[in-house]
Amino acid sequence: MKQKDFLDPSGHLQIYKVYEDGTEEQVFSDPNTITSGMGVGLGLLYAGSGADDITNFQIRYFQLGVGGDTIIDTYGVSETTLVSALAQENQADPSEPTQRWKDYQTNSAANLPLSEHQLMESNGASKLDSKNNPLWFFGVISDNSIKRVDLNSVTYILWIERNSCNDIILNEVGLFMKNPLGETIKRSQLVAYRPFANIYKTGDFSLVFKWTLNF
Repeated sequence: MKQKDFLDPSGHLQIYKVYEDGTEEQVFSDPNTITSGMGVGLGLLYAGSGADDITNFQIRYFQLGVGGDTIIDTYGVSETTLVSALAQENQADPSEPTQRWKDYQTNSAANLPLSEHQLMESNGASKLDSKNNPLWFFGVISDNSIKRVDLNSVTYILWIERNSCNDIILNEVGLFMKNPLGETIKRSQLVAYRPFANIYKTGDFSLVFKWTLNF
């Protein structure tokens, strides 16, 4: 990272449909919004406060959602959560409230690693969802899905394979810093966000999000 008097991170999101025969179709390409949570997290890091372990400041989680169409013209840096994150409203099967994870893992063949932990409010507190659940589901970004592009750029690859998130209209995505306060139960913070045009996810294709952040 270059030495600067201030940080001005930016980013770009590309979304592809990838079919079983390897054919790729780009369905979205546009800048994303770096939220105020990025500044808060980096501020904690550089001030030597918050988590003791530097790995807690890494971007290691993501969420998908279905409410981005409601703020596609009004969203901005102040976003702290997705409008309607998967697994919090039981979009896939509301008759199974104890199996909220099925919004992400549609069937037993799904291979989408998940983590269930807390979500951080703008004031650092743990956020409850609309059904008073204190724990939220996050997709896990593995080590091999993080690519260093150059000295100042990193690409995060989110792979939503054919057996995941099916029969859901997706239209928002967010990246999350792991646990900047170093809480015993992880409390992740939204650091980048983007609503996008509706994508009806089916088992005919995988979705790949290529999200490049520049620092």
